Amino acid sequence: MLNNPNISEKYEIWILLMYTPALRVTEAINIRVKDIDLEDECIDIWGGKGRDVTELQKAPCNIRVLKRIKRFCEHSDLRPTGYIMYSQKSKQVNRSHVYKVFNDICSESGINKTIGTHTMRRSRAEHLLDKGLPLTFVSKYLRYKNLSTTMKYLDVSVADIQREMEMIDDCVNALV
Repeated sequence: MLNNPNISEKYEIWILLMYTPALRVTEAINIRVKDIDLEDECIDIWGGKGRDVTELQKAPCNIRVLKRIKRFCEHSDLRPTGYIMYSQKSKQVNRSHVYKVFNDICSESGINKTIGTHTMRRSRAEHLLDKGLPLTFVSKYLRYKNLSTTMKYLDVSVADIQREMEMIDDCVNALV
């Protein structure tokens, strides 16, 4: 989607904001400019799934992505209290609009399937697991309370198991 040369900067930021810190769509549409924390390299999330709106969570985020988002906010003259994902200047976008925008970008990019907004979060989790980040870290990154929820993202094939077994010193080899 990001390789689409016709994607606007605004929508590129939306994709980066949802994918990189693996935000839920509700979390992402509530992010304001002041929630981007360059010093701690994270995004402040107020509330979130199953939490009170006064509860603060921090979503780690790549510093280059955070700086890119900040530059966009400055170029767009967004106020500190302004939403980063907006429909009209500082007016909060709704979930269905994000879904429509993402699917329009997919279609324009030659991706012939319908995606949900949760696809960004799921893809990020799968990419981190594929790169070898331990499941417990990915679970914490996704801000899950229960490790079993993260297990749903773990798609282990027989080939994956065989490859990993070959890399360890399995005592079964000594038996034959």
